[in-house]
Amino acid sequence: MNPGGSRKCSRLLVAIESTPAQVASGRTGDKTDVMADDPGKAPPEIRISDQDRERAVTRLRHHAADGSLTLEEFTDRVGTALSARTRGELDSVLSDLAPEPSPESRRDRTRRWVVGVMGGGRAKGRWRVGGSVTALAVMGSCELDFRRAEIRSDEVRVTAIAFMGGIDILVPEGIAVELTGLPIMGGKHLKVADVPFLPGAPVISVRAFPIMGGVSVRSKSERTRSDPAEPERLESPVDLSEKNEVALAPSSVASPTPREGTVTIMFSDIAGYSSITERVGDIAAHQLLRSHNVIVREQVTNHGGDEIKSQGDGFMVAFPSATQALRCAIAIQLAFEKYSVNHPDEPIQVHVGLHTGEPVRDGTDLLGRTVITASRLTDIARPGEILVSSLLHDLTESAGEFRFGDRRQVELKGITAPQTVYSVKWDS
Repeated sequence: MNPGGSRKCSRLLVAIESTPAQVASGRTGDKTDVMADDPGKAPPEIRISDQDRERAVTRLRHHAADGSLTLEEFTDRVGTALSARTRGELDSVLSDLAPEPSPESRRDRTRRWVVGVMGGGRAKGRWRVGGSVTALAVMGSCELDFRRAEIRSDEVRVTAIAFMGGIDILVPEGIAVELTGLPIMGGKHLKVADVPFLPGAPVISVRAFPIMGGVSVRSKSERTRSDPAEPERLESPVDLSEKNEVALAPSSVASPTPREGTVTIMFSDIAGYSSITERVGDIAAHQLLRSHNVIVREQVTNHGGDEIKSQGDGFMVAFPSATQALRCAIAIQLAFEKYSVNHPDEPIQVHVGLHTGEPVRDGTDLLGRTVITASRLTDIARPGEILVSSLLHDLTESAGEFRFGDRRQVELKGITAPQTVYSVKWDS
C-alpha cells in the first residue's frame, strides 16, 4: 500500500465531510467547533436550552421596539419561542426578521394624542406609540387599540381623561397592565384575561381621570372569521337573506361586567312583534327575530357598546358616552330601513329609548332609575323613533352632530313627575 496515497484519501474524505467555512478556516472535520462558534448553523433537530429561548425573546423584543413587529405579533411569537424544543422550531420564529433591528425606523413619528371632543377619536390598526400617549374625551369617546400597535418603549404611560365621555383601551392577552387614577363622579374598570405575563413584553400603565365619564381597560384577542369561537360578521345587514346560516346561529353573547360610573343606557325592541308572530307564525317570526338580533349586535359592536341583556325581541345596551349611544341608535334605524327596502313583504321597525345616568350594578346587570327611564322611553317611542331624555339631549345638542325634534312632556310608568323628552331625527 502506498502511504502517500492513503494520506491523500484521508484528507479528501475529511474535506468532503467539512463545510466550505471549515475548509477556508483550516478547521476541517471539527463539527463541534462550528456549532460552538455559530449556534445558528446547528442542525434543525438539535435540542435548545433556556438561554437560547431567552436570546430569541430578547431579539423579538428589539424588533417590537423598532416597529418590525406589532404588539400582537410579538406576543404570538414569544409564545411559540418559549414552547420551542428544537433549533428548527426556534429558527422558524425568527426566519423573516433582520439580524438586527433597523435604527432608522426609530426616528419615525409616534402618536402622542388621541382626542374625541363631542365626537370620536381612534388609534387602532398599525400605529406607533412611544413612551407616553394621552387620550382626551370631552362629551365624546376615544379608543386606543394596542393589539397591532408598534411599541417603541419598555413601558407605555397612558393618561386617560374622560369628561362626560368614555375611553376604551384594548390590549393583547398576556401584557402587564397597571390602572391607577382618580374617578370623580365617574368610574374606571380593568378587565384583563387571567393568563401568565409574557417575558420581555412592555408594560402598559394607565392613569385614569374620569369626570362624570368612564375609562375601561380590557384584553382582547384579534379573531379572524375562520375562528370557530366567533360567528362570522355580516358585511351588510341586507345580506341576511343570503346568509341564513349565520342568522340562524344561536347567540351566546356573554354579558360583560358593567362599566363603572356614568353610562348611557339604550333599549330597543321590535315594534309590534306579537302581532307579527300571530300573522306569519312562530317559525317565520323567529327567523325574523334572529335577523333582527344580527343587525343590532353588529351596530352595538361597531359603536363600542356593551350588551347587558337580550330578552325576547329587545336589547339593553350600555355605552361609555352619550354620543356613542346616539350614533349606534341612528345606525340601527338606518340599518333596518335598508333591510326593510330589501324585504318589503316583512319589514322590521324598532323603537329605541336612551337615558344617561349612574345605574346600580348587580353582578353583570344594571338596575335603578336610569335603567327604568330608558326602558319607559322605549315603551312610548313610536315605531322607527329614537326617544331620548332631556339630560341626554342637553349633553349632545351643542355638538351640532345630531338633529332633534321639538321637546314634549310625557308621563312614564313608575315615575311620578312628568318627563321632558326629545325625538332624534335620523332620516336623511
